[in-house]
Amino acid sequence: MAAALDVARVIGERPWPNPPVGAVVVKDGQVVGSGAHQRAGQPHAEQVALAQAGAQAAGATLYVTLEPCNHEGRTPPCAPTVVRSGIRRVVAAIRDPNPRVAGGGCRFLSERGVAVQLGVMAREALDLVWPFVVTGGFGRPYLELKLAQSLDGLFAPDPRRRDSHAPVYLTGTLSRVEVHRRRCWMDAVIVGEGTVLADRPRLDARLAGKPGDGPRARPRPVCLDSDLSLDPSLVSDPWLVLTGSAALSGRRARDLARSGAEVVAVPTRNGRLDPEGVLDALNEAGLRTALLEGGPRLAASFLQAGVVDRWTLFTAPVVLGTGVGWPAERGAKDSFSLTQVTRCGQDTMAVYDRMSFLDQLLKVMA
Repeated sequence: MAAALDVARVIGERPWPNPPVGAVVVKDGQVVGSGAHQRAGQPHAEQVALAQAGAQAAGATLYVTLEPCNHEGRTPPCAPTVVRSGIRRVVAAIRDPNPRVAGGGCRFLSERGVAVQLGVMAREALDLVWPFVVTGGFGRPYLELKLAQSLDGLFAPDPRRRDSHAPVYLTGTLSRVEVHRRRCWMDAVIVGEGTVLADRPRLDARLAGKPGDGPRARPRPVCLDSDLSLDPSLVSDPWLVLTGSAALSGRRARDLARSGAEVVAVPTRNGRLDPEGVLDALNEAGLRTALLEGGPRLAASFLQAGVVDRWTLFTAPVVLGTGVGWPAERGAKDSFSLTQVTRCGQDTMAVYDRMSFLDQLLKVMA
């Protein structure tokens, strides 16, 4: 199953709106076929792995990260293909998270004499398809918030102590690599104009260099700038700049467009871009997953709007004393449940989810 999960991660593009899936066929202790679902409309992972295995699939075991489907979509259902191949046993990490079809593939296989085992490495498999699960199959974009803080709860040094326009990292290299791995799965990485001005961020996934780190397609950088105060020289193609409608007809919008950036208007609320309007704009642009990496003011506005699905918080073993902290009002973590806490070198990484990960895990294992 670990090999099947690795196969699911080694894809060129993000497969949205379909979930990422990997499959491995094992015969007499040897892998004779493997495959991943690459994108919507292309063969599913089981079909790729079975085609590669050919006649060796007869009597073999199929390991797959998600229950084989038994419903028609853009491609034929996989469960009948598994039966026809002669597979003797199927080991699936989790059931289909769609409650309308969950269990249908496993039931189809069992009724036709194929042994089915469920729940192997279920936590890892559910995490892989989490954006698909929490959005109901991308009925809306998935939004993950990433923040890094010091031990005293500050997010950056006092701006007056900075002497250059370059990123200031509180966390170590391993934490930054983890962020870049997460960017691999994101269609968009979002920052505010203040972050662009202060840090000149590249917003790519250059540190995620290993094959299993995720898709190689680059995320699209997105800047939120309600009044277009951004210097046009700081962004170019393929940046997407979201702004208020009042600023869209001004000279700065035309300058940004000439620099190669795409400028789109979204609704505003109290002088700031409406978070739900931002997600609507991302959806219109075909961006189904997004990582929000702005500062605490931007983070607070999205938390208060209730549109953050996952909150990943890195804590570095440093004390700043003074610097940039939370605004007076912000969303509280009590609307999230703690999913995991891990070490990233000297840092800690805490993952909070608005939808209970544990509750969903129990459902897809049952």
